Amino acid sequence: MSTPLYFLCRLLPPRSDFMATMTAAERTVMQAHVAYWTGKVGSGQAVAFGPVADPAGGYGIGIIRVADLREVEALRDADPAMQSGLGFSYDILPMPQLVTAPPTG
Repeated sequence: MSTPLYFLCRLLPPRSDFMATMTAAERTVMQAHVAYWTGKVGSGQAVAFGPVADPAGGYGIGIIRVADLREVEALRDADPAMQSGLGFSYDILPMPQLVTAPPTG
């Protein structure tokens, strides 16, 4: 990959109280979603991801490192949450600069 680009991705659930009220089927989709993005952390495409407990309505975020916008869109489209048909959506926002902590260990 040449100079990587970074994007902040926000996964918006189908309803504002989703984190507290998800059904068993929705929980299964979310487990697949977490497994998917955990794999992307392992491959280096995702820098970090996780849920945000916003009192106005929870959502998920990820910081993604890719070569171009098409790559992050393909990652979004392959996300089990998006493929579920349950009404999730994504915001994809470019990050012109990302400052990170040095590796530990």
